[in-house]
Amino acid sequence: MNVHPTRRAIAALTAFAFSLSFSVQAANALKVDGPFISMELRPDRAGAWTGPCSLHHPLCIRAAPGTARRFQLDAVAAADRAWEAITGALRVPPPEGALGDPWEVYLVDGVQGGSRVVSDERDPRSRFDRESTFALVDRDTPTGCGLDFALARAVAAGSLRREVPATDIASVRAQSEAVARLATPCAPPDDDAEFQAMPWRCLFDSSSEPFDRGASLFVEWIDSTFGSEPGAVLFGAWALAPTRTEPSAWRWSASPSTFDVLHMSLKGALGPETTFDDVLLKFAVTRASIVPRPELAWSVPWPILARRVTPATPVAPTGVSYVRVDHKGALPGAKLRLEAQWEDYARMRWVVLKRDAADRTLSELAVTSTEHATAASMTIEELDSVDNLLIVVQNLGSTEHAFNPNQGEWEPHGWLLTIEGQRSLGP
Repeated sequence: MNVHPTRRAIAALTAFAFSLSFSVQAANALKVDGPFISMELRPDRAGAWTGPCSLHHPLCIRAAPGTARRFQLDAVAAADRAWEAITGALRVPPPEGALGDPWEVYLVDGVQGGSRVVSDERDPRSRFDRESTFALVDRDTPTGCGLDFALARAVAAGSLRREVPATDIASVRAQSEAVARLATPCAPPDDDAEFQAMPWRCLFDSSSEPFDRGASLFVEWIDSTFGSEPGAVLFGAWALAPTRTEPSAWRWSASPSTFDVLHMSLKGALGPETTFDDVLLKFAVTRASIVPRPELAWSVPWPILARRVTPATPVAPTGVSYVRVDHKGALPGAKLRLEAQWEDYARMRWVVLKRDAADRTLSELAVTSTEHATAASMTIEELDSVDNLLIVVQNLGSTEHAFNPNQGEWEPHGWLLTIEGQRSLGP
């Protein structure tokens, strides 16, 4: 029987909504609150500021006194390019100004990262949560790629806050950075260093803006791995994460979040019976080869005698530790015995990568354990052609509830790894 595409879509969304309700119930059981509903004032005396407006899109520049006219024109041109790329080529709804006014970009001093989008007002007319915004752009931003990227970040964040204003700030930063990279032809800023330098932290950690910008690596990987076209997974998650918040509430509704959408919609994405845990682990493995390379928890020589290591910093949910074991000095046919332990109430997954001298993966081995276990072990063989092994330790979160970026504070967990080289018993 043929089914009309619209009916198929409705059926799929109905099934998704039914599945998503379990994530919502889990978030409610955990008593996770959404972000505060905040409305910031415009810069002091900004009502008298002037600047050019776009001839093509509903946006205007408001420049602090003393801002060069040339920079104002460059800013509106950069905003036009970003608007066209994001709302045109990528087909994302545009940001909105208050009560239908043009979206405003204020050129000021001292904006970290070059730009920031600010909440303005909730839309009282919408059935779902929506809000208007305005942007702050640092007027010391270099023209060219720097200014283009700053405005692309701002337009992307404004679009996101219009569609899903309940999104936590860390996810806003990571997702708007990913959209800006899609929309801007020049090389992105070097925002990945802090993210890769601290892989043990949660993927979305609002305590550091540069870290969250670097977390766009995860967003980009999800989108490029599972999307049919640039932005498909990301913008689909926005569309499937509308929230309804009571008019008198101080916080946005916590669920569904875009992370809830990914958690449910990527079930089975890596094969039958796979879950979002497998997606997180796959990214942790891929992350090991992304430049700059992630910081290692340990790098140890071949353990002729048994050796125990534990991380200096415990691993937060969705975070990862990496342990490199050098094969140099091992006898031909030698094996590596691996025994791992970790703390209660944490779900840890372990993977061993056999790598060559250029750190290219030759093969991948999963260290299996039973559900809710706190220990796993494996003997790794056939190492003669291997230069080094990379042991990947992924914290998938609590055994009691699913990870939610709105939680804000997460309990990290430690692990203990025992490794020992073993001689071959062969001739």
